Amino acid sequence: QVTLFKRIVQAKHSFPSGGVVNDISQDMIQRLIVRRQTNRLGCLARAENDVRDHKFFSGINYDSLMAKKIVAPWVPSLSDPLDASHFDSYEHIEMETEPIRNPLTPKQQAVFEGF
Repeated sequence: QVTLFKRIVQAKHSFPSGGVVNDISQDMIQRLIVRRQTNRLGCLARAENDVRDHKFFSGINYDSLMAKKIVAPWVPSLSDPLDASHFDSYEHIEMETEPIRNPLTPKQQAVFEGF
């Protein structure tokens, strides 16, 4: 999980060309993936209100949403409550081990003898 987290934090991103992701969506995504948590949308003084007020959500009636009156545009079929088949698998990344960058010298290793 540490390797996966590092890749997420260090990753550079770009959007596909040709207008696949519109400007409002790009703005929302860019504001959510800001590395510094203190500058990230949803983590500022207005918290979740900043997210709700973004143009991406301009068509949402929050009163209807909170009253569960909005029909979901897609409901996945699940085999059980823990079914994660609709999510990408990152197991191959989670299983990776990081190479030892600077192995200890014999003198340094001797300090740890007996542990």
